[in-house]
Amino acid sequence: MRSWIHHSRGRVLRQAVTGRHELGGLYEDMLTRQGFEGRDAYLYRRSEPTAWRHAEESAANRNYDGRLLEPTDRGSADGVPLRLFHNPHLSLHVSRRSANMPYSVRNTDGDELYFVHEGTGTFYTEFGPIPYEPGDYVLVPKGITYRIRPAGPENYFLVIESTEELGFADTGAFGRRAPFDPGLLYVPSPALDELGDGRDEDGQWPVRVKLRGERATIVFDSDPIDVEGWSGDLFPFKMNIRDYRPVMSDRIHVMPSAYAVFATSTFMVGNFLPRPFESAPDSEPFPPYHRNADYDEFTFFHNGTVLGVPIAPATMSLVPQGLHHGLPAELQEQLAKKLKPGDRIDSEVVFVDTKVPLTPTPDAEAVRRTDQEAGQTGKAAPAPSAG
Repeated sequence: MRSWIHHSRGRVLRQAVTGRHELGGLYEDMLTRQGFEGRDAYLYRRSEPTAWRHAEESAANRNYDGRLLEPTDRGSADGVPLRLFHNPHLSLHVSRRSANMPYSVRNTDGDELYFVHEGTGTFYTEFGPIPYEPGDYVLVPKGITYRIRPAGPENYFLVIESTEELGFADTGAFGRRAPFDPGLLYVPSPALDELGDGRDEDGQWPVRVKLRGERATIVFDSDPIDVEGWSGDLFPFKMNIRDYRPVMSDRIHVMPSAYAVFATSTFMVGNFLPRPFESAPDSEPFPPYHRNADYDEFTFFHNGTVLGVPIAPATMSLVPQGLHHGLPAELQEQLAKKLKPGDRIDSEVVFVDTKVPLTPTPDAEAVRRTDQEAGQTGKAAPAPSAG
């Protein structure tokens, strides 16, 4: 049951996340349980909580340059995506496939959600082809055979693999048509692959099956993607972020869980998309400093800026649970002075909040930015983060 028993002691705001100019030099610091849906506390402290001088390796927020990643599928049609972060329930990969797959794949360990950062082409699935473009989420449920045919050599996918069935987040009182209408989902119709892709050098059709963490190949004499009809409520589909309409409030900053799109019992996937800044007289356009006690927060920067600060596309960040993050006060002040009615946030960011901590792979750590590059002391440009 949700707790509604709250106490206040000492100097506090009348209402959290509103009217910080009344704090007289104090900084608002948010501590939450269960993401943004459990109990919380707002502390009002004298010093900026992100202005640390140095953080040891295990206590540091992490920032990665995704442009430097080189999965084997970028240079070879026979290659595969690169795993970057993982826990027992979730794996995050990057694919930069540049050529048609000479094989098909079938993941029997879990669902796969592709976010298309760059490129166009087609997912050929047993249920029919799904064309893709930037901003698409393409969900391929567990056990479905598919292959990817890019239209050109420049492609970039963030791939989220879930051992639990990946469903839509509960939108609660918003109903079934907001923040997006499920009628806009693209559901494929059967169509045979006339070009006959998916064959190896011997003219056979291999299917690489992921099974209990291992990969095994099944070779067919004919195309395994040969379905001419299907019915049921299990199927691959896609949706695009342009069809997602963010929940907005003019009077209070809405927390990230309101922007969740997909969810399991252990993590959620969502997006921060362009919207107007809060502009009511006592509202705050920036979130408070924050410690998410129960979730690791991963973000992938797709497009735009972070509150006017340029950020390289494909930048990734990981904030381990319980660690502070938030915009430096100096930067907040600079940005606030420039804001005028009607100004908009222009960033497009995908986030993954997970209850089970993520472990970075050596491939991820190899493209990690230094403290100075990532602004770890809070004095440089901020990395995108779900807080």
